[in-house]
Amino acid sequence: MEDHDVSVVAVYVPAPSKRNFQIGLRESIWGWKLDTADKADTPRVLAALKPGDYILFGHRGPNARVPAGDWADAVLRELAVAQVTGTVYPDQSEVWPDDVYPVRVPLDVLDLESAVAGAQLGAAAMEAFRLSANKQGAPVPVADPDVMTRLVDSIEHQPASREEAAAEQPPLPISWHGPTSVQNQDRYLDLGDNLDRAVVTFARREQARLRREKFNGAGSIRCDLCGRTLPSQLVRAAHVRKRSRCNLEQRSHLANLMAACLLGCDALFEDGFIRVSPEGIVEVSHKGAASADLLTVAKTLEGRRCTAHTPESAEYFDWHRNNSAALPPAAEPALAGPAAAVL
Repeated sequence: MEDHDVSVVAVYVPAPSKRNFQIGLRESIWGWKLDTADKADTPRVLAALKPGDYILFGHRGPNARVPAGDWADAVLRELAVAQVTGTVYPDQSEVWPDDVYPVRVPLDVLDLESAVAGAQLGAAAMEAFRLSANKQGAPVPVADPDVMTRLVDSIEHQPASREEAAAEQPPLPISWHGPTSVQNQDRYLDLGDNLDRAVVTFARREQARLRREKFNGAGSIRCDLCGRTLPSQLVRAAHVRKRSRCNLEQRSHLANLMAACLLGCDALFEDGFIRVSPEGIVEVSHKGAASADLLTVAKTLEGRRCTAHTPESAEYFDWHRNNSAALPPAAEPALAGPAAAVL
């Protein structure tokens, strides 16, 4: 690890707290009780957490009442990798059903892995998890500057599952023409890189899983915006609501994904130059009318029905229309002539 300013802490979550674990990941937040946050050196550890640091959440390990070092070869049934996005803050609002957990930290949940062995994390990280388990889930610093590099390497080089191996084969000679049913849309992918490498690696794995789940290995895919059927490498599995503004649940909701081609549709939508109306019709936004050439390109899509717009995806398109495709009020142009007609 080159950046020793990045800290990594371990937090153990016991089996009875599974529901709280799921809620925390879904809401991109974690919290501790006051008595846990006030013990020993935990106040110092929490105060030192800063954006860019990592928290590794270990869930369902072995008995923690064992001597130091006895977890070196243990297995964690689940491991969540999260990056801190802000400082620790007090909050009494209701998030978890059983208690308040008012000492909180905001997170970006990068990945969720199953059956992570001690060798993947190293003895220091596993000892930190054992200590955390004996401290009611308090954050314990991982005394190993290479823990994230080791974890990323182990994930990248682990044997591929049958599904992953199949995904690496040449694409099948079939086409994907969008969701076949509401039931297919209303699903969530069970997602189970500063160290820029870590962020990139986890984001890439998430994208590969989402793409595989959404398009099922199709060799050609129809763009939901322009309607052209293209080779799969020219079509992205694009988030309707910006990924950076999604919690884990929203990122993995298949209704928040659409097929957007790299021949212009992906960039036009991503940057808000076009939007989708509440009725599912592609429109040109104020941003799309910023120049004559841009307007000409954007208008080629105007009036088309976006095939990804469904009752399940409508909330994500609403967010895009009111955020990505919206100008700040002070910047709203007073358009006249042909440009005004497209809005």
